[in-house]
Amino acid sequence: MEDRRRFEAIRGVVVSGKGEGELYVNLYAREFERILGFRPYPGTLNVRLLDSGEVKRRERILAEVKPLIIPPPRGFPGLSVVHCYSARLQGLEVFIVEPRIPGYDRSVAELIARDYLRGTLGLRDGDRVEILVALPREA
Repeated sequence: MEDRRRFEAIRGVVVSGKGEGELYVNLYAREFERILGFRPYPGTLNVRLLDSGEVKRRERILAEVKPLIIPPPRGFPGLSVVHCYSARLQGLEVFIVEPRIPGYDRSVAELIARDYLRGTLGLRDGDRVEILVALPREA
């Protein structure tokens, strides 16, 4: 059967994060594995969107997609649900992760994957990238 998914690009620049990605990916690892089917590399790749227009584009694109819902791990009542959106980065399967917390900075896309994305793709701070978000299949 033909794959009729469409992809739309969100553009940004690779940036260093606050160093918290490893902690949170590890805390949610069991739930990621259960729902996504794999245990992600312990960390996120951060992509700062190019401008406010790109942030609006991200919001429009992600509104078209039903996210995978990752519940908070048991025993951590202060943690939130995380929404995951299937995407591609330079041909690799990635997921945009969005914790559902007030004030979350949507000008930065946080990506998780099986692999260490910086190493696998040879990415450095300042590299421009396109995140291709998988949209629903056409009827």
